[in-house]
Amino acid sequence: MKYAFAFFLFFLASVSIDAQSAYQLKDSIESKVSAGNNHVSQDLNDLLSLYARRYTAKSAQYAEALMWSARACAEAGDNKQSKRLMEHGLELFMEYGKGPFEGRDTINQIFYLDLKAALNRQAGRDYVTGRLLRQSCELKRRHFGEQSEVYLNALLDLSRLYAERLCYRKSEKLHNKGYDAYIELIKREFCNSSESERQNYWNTAVNYINKTIDLAHRSSRRMRLSNRNELAGAAYNALLLSKGLLLNTSIGFENYINESQNSEAIATLNVKKQLSSQGVSQAVLDSLDYVILKALRERGQAYSIPQLSITWQDVAKNLGKDDLAMEFYRTTTNEYGAILLRRDWPTPRMVRLTSFIDVEGIYTSLGRALSHNPFGNYSPAHSEGLWTLSRAVWTDDIVRHFPKTPEGRVFFAADGELLVTGIEYLPFVQPEADGTLHTVSDLFKTYRLSSTRELTFGQRDQTGKDAAVYGGLRYDMSDEALLADMRQYSGLHQHDRYLAQRAAIVEDTILYLEGTLAEADSIVATINCSHAEGLSAQPYLYDRGTEASFKALNGQQRRIIHLATHGFYYNEADSTTYSRFLPKADNLSASLTRSGLFMAGAESRYKGEAVPQGAEDGILTAYEVSMMDLRGLDLVALSACETAKGEVGPDGVFGLQRGFKMASANSILMSLWKVDDEATCLLMTEFYRNWIGGKMTKHDALEKAKQTVRSHKEKGWDDPKFWAAFILLDALD
Repeated sequence: MKYAFAFFLFFLASVSIDAQSAYQLKDSIESKVSAGNNHVSQDLNDLLSLYARRYTAKSAQYAEALMWSARACAEAGDNKQSKRLMEHGLELFMEYGKGPFEGRDTINQIFYLDLKAALNRQAGRDYVTGRLLRQSCELKRRHFGEQSEVYLNALLDLSRLYAERLCYRKSEKLHNKGYDAYIELIKREFCNSSESERQNYWNTAVNYINKTIDLAHRSSRRMRLSNRNELAGAAYNALLLSKGLLLNTSIGFENYINESQNSEAIATLNVKKQLSSQGVSQAVLDSLDYVILKALRERGQAYSIPQLSITWQDVAKNLGKDDLAMEFYRTTTNEYGAILLRRDWPTPRMVRLTSFIDVEGIYTSLGRALSHNPFGNYSPAHSEGLWTLSRAVWTDDIVRHFPKTPEGRVFFAADGELLVTGIEYLPFVQPEADGTLHTVSDLFKTYRLSSTRELTFGQRDQTGKDAAVYGGLRYDMSDEALLADMRQYSGLHQHDRYLAQRAAIVEDTILYLEGTLAEADSIVATINCSHAEGLSAQPYLYDRGTEASFKALNGQQRRIIHLATHGFYYNEADSTTYSRFLPKADNLSASLTRSGLFMAGAESRYKGEAVPQGAEDGILTAYEVSMMDLRGLDLVALSACETAKGEVGPDGVFGLQRGFKMASANSILMSLWKVDDEATCLLMTEFYRNWIGGKMTKHDALEKAKQTVRSHKEKGWDDPKFWAAFILLDALD
């Protein structure tokens, strides 16, 4: 398809007198075919007559028109006519010999082979299809080069064909040949590109990665029956590469600059962050990236991305004897699956998840069932629906490989809607009659990771020493108080210059959260009484918990940041709701402006009122967080509503979690829905009492804190909507 369109533009470019007629005919043909109208013979005859008159019926241009027409016939279902036209076109091209038209005849030979292969594939002639694709693949290698995307995709097409014929070794060999070459391309391009160039390259690379996942997913049942799992290893590697690729590249790039001692590169990075916060165009930001890259090259400080070379074998080496690691994935057709890995397995193993499930009489796709999260409105009467969903995610083919000993752990990296669903809190066994749940995390040590790649990094350095604890925030600060607060932190960061320009009045208010004050006081006392080496807590309460005070933490090497306040997330369709208090952004991180936290003094901006010139507005967006340097931050606890939510894409969740990850936070404790103030206060204070005071790991501290909340049955807190909102990401201590 893409070749045919390119050919059409190529031969149309030289048309002068009849160009408009050719365009109209081409559009008419494509519109009819798209609409299922197969009566295109007359339009095709008119198109060919036009080129015969303009160039004669022996010209290369006429041959190209024949090829394009052959493709149109194939799409219209007229394979006999398609074959006749492409044979005629090829015959004309072969009269000119090899390469006299700057490769046009070679390209059309490739197109001929691909189209003929497609027709034979439709007819079920796999061996003929394979022969044609091999010929096409070799021509693409010679004409476009071994590093070209055209050739690499041809290898993948061949790999898919061999997989369908159960030739998994050949399929894996061809796939890996293309995959390895693609890795080298990504390394080269990503390490020497601006932010938007990396995004554009990712948009291309993700297509190749998705083809790998789709290929393995379609072949998974056959692989299981034949006890062959070669493609599962290739798919696992593709997931290790793709999950968080843009995110980790950005994090690594900024950290590399900050640690390079290259004064020009560091200064330019700071200028870029300042301009980015003011909403300048992406073209300006890209130009600063080029300055940074040039400054690094001149000092011989070439940036590299070592995590791109991590494979499933590296992950397996870091697993314990009874550990299980898995990468969940979502295909381009919105089907879900998981690839499982144990230390002693020769290859990973693929498991398909159920595509459609019956949830309380409603037959729906798994993705839709996940997006309508059942925890927030859970009741014992609806526990069967939760059990059905659990069985669809934690299938028998996964559960049979769960640890058999208390020491065994389960590590998983989510994808798609699983990223914003607490699947670790789904029931492991069918709920009891009274609705009591025995969840996966109740019975197994379950760790949620950005990628199982995290297992290869070892223990993160905990360079931060102090804790900043926010709570009891006063949202209705006066203009004078906002200005006084800004003067206190003057010079430490850029304020939001766009904020004084809007003045729409909205009769809304941000409710004071009484429980957050007790929560913050308790956490500060727990930390300061723990006598942990080098760790002390500083409270930011009432009017002190402003956006300006938070931005002043930039570069301060805090080990813990706790934020007990209101959180928000709005999708793009809700623009009328958030436009009154959030700015529009024209750069690549626009989606990060739709999630954030309300800090002290936020009520004026939330109402749409003007904020005094020179003051922060009190609304801390994920984008603003992403511009900060929070290296040394071991944990950020977002004790607020919906802080785990965001825009789900191929590179992860674009929301607060991405903002803090871009700022170099290690672990994140965050919520999936609106949480109860009092129950959350208890959960958080117990978490710190267990972690800091009791010297537990973060994972164990949270599990014990949840059990404490659930024990208050008299308040109804055994209901998962009170404790299952909070998920812990990348906590491997």
